[in-house]
Amino acid sequence: MKRKNLGTRLMAAGLTCALLLTGCGGSTAAGQASGTAEGGEGAAGGEERPTITVAVQMNEKGEYSDNNYAIKYIEDNTGVNIEFVQLPSDKGDADTKLNLMLSSGDYPDVICYGMNKQKMVKFAKEGIFVPINELIDQYGDNIKRLFEARPQYEQLSYAPDGNIYGFVTANECYHCQAYPKLWYNTEWLESLGLKEPETTEELKEVLLAVKNSDYNGNGKADEIPLSGSKDWDCQLEWYLLNSFVPCDKETLSHVEDGKVVFSCNTEEFKQGLAYLNELYSLGLIDPTCFTQSSDQMQQVIRSDKNLVFGYTADHFAMGIDLEDAHLNEVTAAMVPVEGPNGARWQLHKDYVDMTDGFSWFITDKCENKEAAFKVGDFLMGDESSMVQMYGKEGSYWGKLEAPTESILEGTEAIYWIKPGFTSNEDDEYQKNTFWSGLMNQLAEFRASMSPRPEDMYVPDSYEARLFDETAKVIPYFYPEYLPKNLFLEDEADAEQFTTIQTSLREYVKTSIAQFATGEMSVEKDWDSYLKSLEKYDVNTYISLYQKAYDSYTANN
Repeated sequence: MKRKNLGTRLMAAGLTCALLLTGCGGSTAAGQASGTAEGGEGAAGGEERPTITVAVQMNEKGEYSDNNYAIKYIEDNTGVNIEFVQLPSDKGDADTKLNLMLSSGDYPDVICYGMNKQKMVKFAKEGIFVPINELIDQYGDNIKRLFEARPQYEQLSYAPDGNIYGFVTANECYHCQAYPKLWYNTEWLESLGLKEPETTEELKEVLLAVKNSDYNGNGKADEIPLSGSKDWDCQLEWYLLNSFVPCDKETLSHVEDGKVVFSCNTEEFKQGLAYLNELYSLGLIDPTCFTQSSDQMQQVIRSDKNLVFGYTADHFAMGIDLEDAHLNEVTAAMVPVEGPNGARWQLHKDYVDMTDGFSWFITDKCENKEAAFKVGDFLMGDESSMVQMYGKEGSYWGKLEAPTESILEGTEAIYWIKPGFTSNEDDEYQKNTFWSGLMNQLAEFRASMSPRPEDMYVPDSYEARLFDETAKVIPYFYPEYLPKNLFLEDEADAEQFTTIQTSLREYVKTSIAQFATGEMSVEKDWDSYLKSLEKYDVNTYISLYQKAYDSYTANN
């Protein structure tokens, strides 16, 4: 495969290809690989099937053998037998075993295990992973469809030497683009005779009215205007700070005219801290939001449905109970409010930053690289993905009689999923599926499994609700996107960047909470905060980020 551009994007933090079904479990690139006849291409004319060995992190409840419907389906449709080398289900143990395996020189034909670009390039330089460019040109039906649909994934796939060494995985969660969102009770707001706030001052007035409303009718001023948690997708402080300066808890930075700027030492950031402190001092922010977990936040919200007016979360079932149809109906995402300087941004990440990294690496031990590649490409097909995720057609999934409107505008739904399906409660399901990590979930494919429902306020319609609410806040994404995971070719630079970033994140996070609660004074302690940032080497951090960003923009 000829290289179009030198891609230098990377996942800076190690991402593991999930082999267990998760809440955002899904699917693939458009299209299905060739070789779908029983017996597959590799078994044509009565030839003996080739066999490949594959290292894979196994599901504890799964059985990766011909007794597993998905495994047999993959083998029959590719004409390739697969022998599995098991990695532990625990990620840490799996990392350890894989590293020992690769360092010893005793490893299988294929490594089906997620890793970031930095690790992939490292093993490629050591000669363990082999280039697949020519194989993509010859046999890459599904990976080429992915690259055509999303050129940025092809760009991401290239190593500095111009080669591709693994299959990129995509996980385009539409609602996850905006995180956290501020969810609030529209009925509560209407009862106060107020409209959705447009500015930070209006938000403060709404929250004051909420605090004094005795909405739960118990005669106590115990209403909680705003809540959140310390967990990454529920942090209230970062949501509010984006009404003052574009800032992100992962990058701590933003881009202005091509220059990476540290957000957390600006005057606008200081104003945002003062606003947080004002809301906190007025009793408008839950004092536990900086320390409680998302589970604890949910327990409080569900303890009394008239207790918490608004809360920050990726999706609103992290707060309210979806089984309460009325509460489901009156819960909505609030559009970001405008701050005194005109900032009005919604925290977000783009689809490429959601990627699960890379998987399905063909090693130098593999004698039949063509067969190994064909299996990897086949796994990325639509129907193959449905089988991997849900098993045999007609059991937990199937095709609709006719395409219908999906939850994503401009796309069609063509599949049905069994209503109320919960994967982790069905052992039989676990024994007949295979989570390869190559099920590239383009947003359009995910939508193809979600017909637009007639009743939007039942649990099975939740994804549709999230799509509609997310669409409201997308116009407030900051236009100059700073990727959260960029590739630094020099390993020393990459290590230094990660070390500094980790320390800065922790210090800034702690400082925000202290400024908000009054433990630190915005006026008196600001200068010492700035000096501490210098000690954490913020200038080197920005310099390295700029280096990575310049390389990224030069090749995109």
